[in-house]
Formats: sequence, C-alpha cells, structure tokens
Amino acid sequence: MQAPRHTTAIDESVERMKIVSYAGQQLITTDDVAEALVQLAASVASEGTSEAVQIPILTDDRKDCADLIVGVGNDVLVGPQTSTGVDPDFSEEAARLREHPLYPRDDRTVSYEDEPPFGNWGPDDDFVPHADR
Repeated sequence: MQAPRHTTAIDESVERMKIVSYAGQQLITTDDVAEALVQLAASVASEGTSEAVQIPILTDDRKDCADLIVGVGNDVLVGPQTSTGVDPDFSEEAARLREHPLYPRDDRTVSYEDEPPFGNWGPDDDFVPHADR
C-alpha cells in the first residue's frame, strides 16, 4: 500500500523569490522586483537606450542592493529561486522601479502605423527620407 500523496496549496499572498542573472552574477530578489525589472529593461531597450537602476537583493539572508545597467546590450535573465526562509518585503523598491519614466504604462502605446520606426522609406529606396527628395 502506497502512502497517500500530500499536496500543499500555494499561498498566492506569499512573496516568491527569483534569481536574476546579470553580468555573470546571480542575484536573489523577490518575484515583484524581478517582474518590474524585466518590464523596465524591455521598455528601456525598446527606446534604444540604457539606464542605471538599483534593485534590492538578498545576500546571506540579509537585505542588500545591486546596481544594474538595463536596456540595449544588457541581458537580464530571471528564473525561479527556492526560498527557505521568510521572504523579504521589497514592494516599495518594486514600486520605485515602476515609477521610472520609461516603465511601460497602460496608457502609453506605440503605433507604428502612426509613425514608422525608421522613417518613411521603402526597401527599394535609398536611405534618404522622402521629405528630402
């Protein structure tokens, strides 16, 4: 007779931890911060620029911080991290990342139909804007 399988329900109110791989380093932070970081990094890169940001991390179960450059040419990889202790509350720091001017907003949309990303030229045109012809 097999022992009954026990499953534990996941408490969605508990912070989940993530590992952020950046420049060969492994940084541990909360799910909330990691999600905000990825969204901000993608938005900054879509603007064709880079920005310095600071995120809260855990080192030896102590709160610390890390400075990162996000955007064009700076890869950020986020994955799950097992948490063995009480997860920290980094919600204020995550909110600060979301306040960054380049963080995507629901009311901020880009339509390439209104303004093409590379000007008004076609594949058979020389790379000269039509207005200059």
